[in-house]
Amino acid sequence: MPGPNGLQVAQRVRAVNRSAAIVFCTHYAQYAVKGYEVNAVGYLVKPIDYVSFKRNLEKTIEILARYQAQKYSIKTKNGVDVIPVTDIVYVEVQLHNIIYRTLANGKLVEHFSRGTMRGVYAELCDNDFCRCGAAYIVNLRHITAVRNKEIHLHGGVVLPISRKFYKTFSDAFVRYMGSAAINNG
Repeated sequence: MPGPNGLQVAQRVRAVNRSAAIVFCTHYAQYAVKGYEVNAVGYLVKPIDYVSFKRNLEKTIEILARYQAQKYSIKTKNGVDVIPVTDIVYVEVQLHNIIYRTLANGKLVEHFSRGTMRGVYAELCDNDFCRCGAAYIVNLRHITAVRNKEIHLHGGVVLPISRKFYKTFSDAFVRYMGSAAINNG
């Protein structure tokens, strides 16, 4: 096969998406050890038998379901709200007041907490979140459009992209869209 080999492609995928499920399929079992370099879910040796295929598929589905089911706890003045990470549309900070805006039944719901943007971002940055300004962290999964230095999100929200965060946000968004294309393609 001309161009990059499977391991090189997997390294590129892993660089833009840490949660992608990678399963290698090859004639050469001796290369299975290389799969550990990119945290591969599994390895299929050709010719592929049904039992191996089924086992790898079930393992992949389990890992992806676990990723989708990740929960995030928000300490509020009344207790703790536990929500799926994927439901968070964006987070805003106003003088150490953290406002998590989540999507529930097509409507935005607010969860109020105390803290710092740095602390919240440290908790969420590995889950497809990116800062677009000093006061905002957006979930890249909820972006519907990026136009004129503005981010359009599910729920009808439009947020500005600050000059300071423009390059960081743009790079993260391009990486995310690349990984989304790989995962959906």
